[in-house]
Amino acid sequence: MKKFDKVINQRKHFLDTIKLIAYRAETALSGMIKQHMSHQDESRLLLKQIYKTDANLKVDKEKMRLIIEIHKLAHWKDDKILEKLCEEMNQTETKFPDTNLVLFYKTVSS
Repeated sequence: MKKFDKVINQRKHFLDTIKLIAYRAETALSGMIKQHMSHQDESRLLLKQIYKTDANLKVDKEKMRLIIEIHKLAHWKDDKILEKLCEEMNQTETKFPDTNLVLFYKTVSS
């Protein structure tokens, strides 16, 4: 019975760690877009909408980029905020794990 409890506790700890990392990442993204919003308290709602939006992935071997094309949102004002988020994310020049490809975000029409 102790082994079973230990496995459950390890699993719970692992899942809680993932949830904490996801929450911190969302908090950072929320902070990035709040400055561009008239209703700053709605930043997490907009992020949830962005998470559900379709996106295309393309590899540009010449420029060593993994391009994430995020489809435009329902409202033009949200698209402007998404474009600002893409610009800020691109400035980080984050590499996709285990590759030399830099993540590059942009919006595209559906």
